[in-house]
Amino acid sequence: MEYAGINIKSISVIVVFSLLFTAVSCANSHTVILSDNAGETLRSQSDRKNKEILWTRELESMRLVQDITHEDSVDKAVKLTPQTVVVSAAQAQPVYPFIDGFGSLDTSLITRDVRNVLDTFCKNVSTGLSADPCMADGCLYSYVLFADDLKNGWKSSFGEDIPEGSENSPLFTKMIYGAPFIDDADYEIPVRFECSKGYVDILLYFEKTGSEYKINQIEIQKWGKANGQ
Repeated sequence: MEYAGINIKSISVIVVFSLLFTAVSCANSHTVILSDNAGETLRSQSDRKNKEILWTRELESMRLVQDITHEDSVDKAVKLTPQTVVVSAAQAQPVYPFIDGFGSLDTSLITRDVRNVLDTFCKNVSTGLSADPCMADGCLYSYVLFADDLKNGWKSSFGEDIPEGSENSPLFTKMIYGAPFIDDADYEIPVRFECSKGYVDILLYFEKTGSEYKINQIEIQKWGKANGQ
């Protein structure tokens, strides 16, 4: 059929070929965008890379399900916060009791050999035994003066003569050691002797003679009554 000199069949053929050419062109263009030079599409690249980094997802999943609200060294009842984590990681320092007017009771710096002499001296004084073996050479006079001061101080502080101590009835019921002061190899150790009527504070000076420690001086520091006077 012809219309105004134009063949309708020819026009239809041209339109069909034009549509096919456009479709092919679009298809080719789309393929170029999604493929690289090796013919690998973006989808295949994405799948391959996803498989390669799969282990990082597994690690992340473990961290996300892990319970981090508690720590082995912290009680389960304590909910962890940044502040409690810092405290739990810090090294705890020991806390020692303190007696007002006497001092700290931290005896951690008293060595075993000094402690042995100290224990023997305090026991002998309380039970009426001689403390001569605890004294350094030439320092026995210090113990004699201490024994005399102890008798006079007992009389003036407690209003009666000092009783005789024994194994079954010691003069003092309790001895407390204070924190030592150390000067080179010498020790100064405060000791509080307690009885039912009160207490007496003394200061013992130790010196190292050869391979052992001995007491070279004794000073009475303070008397106190049981009622706090």
